[in-house]
Amino acid sequence: MAPVFATTQKNASIGSRRSAGSLGSARSVGSIGKDSPSRSHFLSHSVTELDDQPKLIWFKRHDCLDSHGRGLWRIYRGYVRTLTWSPKGESVPLGFWSKGNIVGKAIAQANPYKAECLTAVAAEYLGDRYLCSQADVLLQVKQSNDLLRISHCRQAESRLLQFVCWLAHRFGRPTDEGRALQIKLTHQELADSIGITRVTVTRLLKVLEAEGKIKWAIREKLVFKATMEQFAGAFG
Repeated sequence: MAPVFATTQKNASIGSRRSAGSLGSARSVGSIGKDSPSRSHFLSHSVTELDDQPKLIWFKRHDCLDSHGRGLWRIYRGYVRTLTWSPKGESVPLGFWSKGNIVGKAIAQANPYKAECLTAVAAEYLGDRYLCSQADVLLQVKQSNDLLRISHCRQAESRLLQFVCWLAHRFGRPTDEGRALQIKLTHQELADSIGITRVTVTRLLKVLEAEGKIKWAIREKLVFKATMEQFAGAFG
């Protein structure tokens, strides 16, 4: 499905929304429900910001940002993963991104390149002439280095545990017990990220939970404090 393009007119009311153009072959899909968080967020945003607001483009899960613009994108809502492929066709993660991050092939310097939405995403297209900051480039380098180091763990269990801890460090919120993951990946997405099979991920998550290192329920995914302390400083 193509994304929804959204801008705000000065006289727009809460009860209406207008399409304001397109980028490439993108088209309106009407996929945001009346009471959905995405639409509520859009309406709130449209009322509070008028002339200087960014032109937000809405994407659905599994949509690709780079399919609708090869330049840079700034994420305003949701989660995105960037990846490339090995000569054998195996996916290689380049990074995981959320609100405030800027992504694009020009920063990743990878070919092939893909920026895939892991959730519903709102992003602004910055174009191919936007000059990204040194901080944006360094963050890409750091994420790639972290993920490369994790991928070289020989034992699959250790690799999975380190990756889950990395996600908790980057996208988790602190709780009394540890850090709760706010980014939700499927078993297949976890497997693709660390180069093992989905079946192995499912089995190892049960092992790690039985060992008391994580809690992996449908509604809550938590890495306990003692587990996070094993990697203190590794992802700083």
